[in-house]
Amino acid sequence: MSLSASSPARMSSAGDPSLSLFTRERAPITLALALGVGSHAVNRFVTVAVLPDIIRDLGGQDQAFWVFSVFEMAAILAGFATGAAKMRFGARSPFLTATLVLAVGSVLAGLSPVFWGLVLGKALQGFGEGVIIAICYALIPDVYPRRVAARVFAVLSGIWAIAAAVGPVSAGLMSDLWSWRAAFLVNIPLTVLLGTLILVSIPGRPPQHRNSNQNPKKRGLFIKVTLLVLCVLSLTAIGEVRDPLMLLATIGAGLLLAVLFLKADRSAGARLLPLEAFKVHTLIGLGTWVVVLISVTAAVRAIFVTTFGQVMWGLSVTEASYVAALLAMSWTVFAWISARAKTRRAEMVFMVSGPLLIILGLALAGAAVDLKSLWMFMAASIVNGAGHGVSSQIMTRSLMYGSAESERDLVSGMLPSLSSAGAAIGGGLTGLLAIQVGLISPANDGLVSYEAIEQAGATLFYIMAAITILPAAATFVLRNRILRQEAIM
Repeated sequence: MSLSASSPARMSSAGDPSLSLFTRERAPITLALALGVGSHAVNRFVTVAVLPDIIRDLGGQDQAFWVFSVFEMAAILAGFATGAAKMRFGARSPFLTATLVLAVGSVLAGLSPVFWGLVLGKALQGFGEGVIIAICYALIPDVYPRRVAARVFAVLSGIWAIAAAVGPVSAGLMSDLWSWRAAFLVNIPLTVLLGTLILVSIPGRPPQHRNSNQNPKKRGLFIKVTLLVLCVLSLTAIGEVRDPLMLLATIGAGLLLAVLFLKADRSAGARLLPLEAFKVHTLIGLGTWVVVLISVTAAVRAIFVTTFGQVMWGLSVTEASYVAALLAMSWTVFAWISARAKTRRAEMVFMVSGPLLIILGLALAGAAVDLKSLWMFMAASIVNGAGHGVSSQIMTRSLMYGSAESERDLVSGMLPSLSSAGAAIGGGLTGLLAIQVGLISPANDGLVSYEAIEQAGATLFYIMAAITILPAAATFVLRNRILRQEAIM
C-alpha cells in the first residue's frame, strides 16, 4: 500500500478537478453507487409506511415481524458473502445478479395475493439489496483514490437522509393514489436503470485473485454458511421474543454461533470475512468491534424515539417520524462537514469526537425525558446524528484503505452487514434492558404507557450512553493505530 496515496498529510484543494466525482470516467459509477445505496435505503423505509395497508389487504397482523426480519436477515447474509464473491467473480456479475434478484423480489412482493408470498418477496429483496450495498462499498476503494473517497461518502450520506425524509412520504402517496403495491413495483424501472449503469460503468472481467488464502475449493463452506445462517436467524429472531429468559438465551445463542462461525471461517478454505476481523490487537479487528458496538447502542433510538414522541408529547405518527428523521438529516450535514477536513489529523479529531457526541446525545435524550422537554429531545436527535456524521464515514474509509489489498474486498463488503448485525443485537439488548428497568412489560405488545416512560424511559437512554463509553475509548486506540500505520505520528 502506498502511504503517499492512502494517507496524505495534507488534503488536496477543493478546486482540484481530479477530486470530481463526475469526470467522464467516474460519472457512471458514481451514479450507480448513488442509485444502489438509494434503492437500499428506500426499501428499508417504505415498508413501514405501507404496512397497515398490507395487513388490511392480506392479513398477517401476528406475523408482521417477518416482513422486516426476513429482509434484514437476507441482507446481512448476502453482505457477509459478497466480498468473497467479488474477489472470485469480479463486481459486475454479482451486481447484475443481485439487481435481477431485487427485481424478482419486488414483483413477487408487489403482486402477491397472499401474505407469505409478500414475505418471500421481501426476502429476495433483502438478498439483492445486501449484495448491492456491499458491492457499492467494496467498489469505492477500487474506483476512487482516498482523497476523493470523502466526497463519495458525503454524497452517500445525503442519499440516506433523502430516503429517510422522502421514502415513507412517497410510499404513502403511492398507496393513496393507487395501492401499497406501487411501493414495491416502483423498483422495476429503478432496477432497469441500475442494471444499465452497471453494464456501462463496471468492467466485465473478474479481477485477479489477490489473496492466496482464498482457496476456491468448497471445503468447509457448507459448515460456515450454515453457522452464519443460524447466527443471523438468531439475531433477527430477537425482535419476536418477549420472555426475558428466552430473550437472553436467544442473544447468547446468536453470539455463540457467531464465535463458532468466526472460528470456522479462519480455517483453511475460502474465507467470508477478513482474517483480522474481531481481533482486538489489530487495526481491522478493533475497528469491527467499534462499528458493531456503536450500532448496538444506536438501536435504542430506532426502537423508542417515535414511540416516546407519540406517547409523551402527543405527536402524530408523521410528526414523531420527522423527530426521528432529524438524526438522518443531521448525520448528512455533519458528514459533509467532516468530508471537508483539511488534514488527516483533522479527520482523526472528527473520528474520535463522534462517539463522544453520541454519548452526549443519548444522555441528552434521557434528560429530555426527565424534564419532559420536546425541544431537548429533538436536540438529542441532532446531536446523535452529528456524532454519527462526523465519524462513521471517516472510520469506514480508514478501515477500507487501511486493510491489506488482498483483504480489501472482504473488509469493504462486510461493513454494512456489521452495522445491521449490531443493530439486531442492539434491538434485543434494548428490549431486555427495557423489561428490566420496567419500561415495557413482556405481556404487552402495545405502545408503552406515559407512566412507564416517565418512570423508566430516561434510565434506558442513560444505560446506553454508559455502554457507548466502551467504543468511544476504543476509538482513541484505533486513531493511534491508524496514524501509526500511515506513518503520520
